[in-house]
Amino acid sequence: MATSIGPTPQITAQDLYTYSTVQQHGVGEKAFSPDGRTFRYVKAGAAALIPGNWLQSPAIVPNHVNLTPTAAVAVGATTISVTLGATAATANQYAGGMVVIELGTTGAGQALLIKSHPAASSSGVLTLTLDDTVQVATSGTVTASLVANLYIGAIQTPVTTLTGTPIGVAVGAIPAASFGWICSRGLTGALADGIITVGTVASAVPSAAAGAAKVMAATLLPVGMVAKTSITAQITPTYVALD
Repeated sequence: MATSIGPTPQITAQDLYTYSTVQQHGVGEKAFSPDGRTFRYVKAGAAALIPGNWLQSPAIVPNHVNLTPTAAVAVGATTISVTLGATAATANQYAGGMVVIELGTTGAGQALLIKSHPAASSSGVLTLTLDDTVQVATSGTVTASLVANLYIGAIQTPVTTLTGTPIGVAVGAIPAASFGWICSRGLTGALADGIITVGTVASAVPSAAAGAAKVMAATLLPVGMVAKTSITAQITPTYVALD
């Protein structure tokens, strides 16, 4: 019998170890198995997701952060326009993601959900249609950054440096650009870099192997704890603690 996920929400469209080329749930949707594990629905990026690999969100685009809006926005506004750096944006690249107002005499601290947007050329103006409304009018010198939906375009954590946010561990093979579930909290099998002693906190990177966790250090991000002492370059039972 296939493992199903429920009851919050009760999943019937797509079970845990299956994948689909057609989206059947909200990307980023959270679900729980009867034993208490937590899962997130993701869309794989340009490469297939490998079972046991640690995953991160799509890489932040350096020229799509610390942007200058073309004008101040008023309370209740449902659009905001920003001038991109020297990297073009494809249509709806940030749909389901956020525009975060980082600086302003007023308005800083708002994280607004993006509904849709057209394509924009390198160094061009990108107009974002928002799902949220602007809560505080912006004023002064304002900067904003674009962050894609963390679960659209999921990729293997890279060697040495994270380029996005850790989101969980692949529990099944999900082909490139396909949809499926990953584990974001609970016991699963995860790739280890080096020997991690049972009960020791694991960190996502830096690591000598892509998709692997290593022993936690003071400056690293904790992502879980191994349930048995690991063997380097092998999958080990691991409690994922990201969600």
